[in-house]
Amino acid sequence: MKRKGLFIIVCLCVLSVNVFAQEARQINRVPVSWDVVEMLVNSKSNLNELNYFLSVPLTILIDDKSIDPSFQINNGNLLYSDQYLNLIKVDLNINHQGRLHIFYDTPGNEIFEVIFVIQNRYVTIRFKRNVHLNNFIAFSAIINGRPYSLSSETELPILMIGSNFNLR
Repeated sequence: MKRKGLFIIVCLCVLSVNVFAQEARQINRVPVSWDVVEMLVNSKSNLNELNYFLSVPLTILIDDKSIDPSFQINNGNLLYSDQYLNLIKVDLNINHQGRLHIFYDTPGNEIFEVIFVIQNRYVTIRFKRNVHLNNFIAFSAIINGRPYSLSSETELPILMIGSNFNLR
């Protein structure tokens, strides 16, 4: 009887380890494609429940003449206040997790607005559908309620989500 009980306990342990191993599959970052959007919308899933990420880091430098800099001259050096410096540069990396603010599904103009909390401020990055590459690419940001266009000498980020399925 003791052996039978021990055998049952061992089997349950092995079974539970297999179940947890399946649930803990490697989570990958995959691009948001139109196929994924349609699959989620058609299944009545909520796009707000997903974790959103950038494919590459993004630094936003704001060249806005309406920002009034606070500065002083100290020992011959022009020193700007930390507040002003923080207003003109925002760094987002691929580990910053965003939340969907809104998804516009107007045919031909599909846009995701994803909010990231960066340096104690809300930064909304807007991603527009790229039909040719079947992804959503960043094109603008909203910081402190003001819209800014994004441009880059390299690549702009595409919208990614976490998934245990590696989409190709």
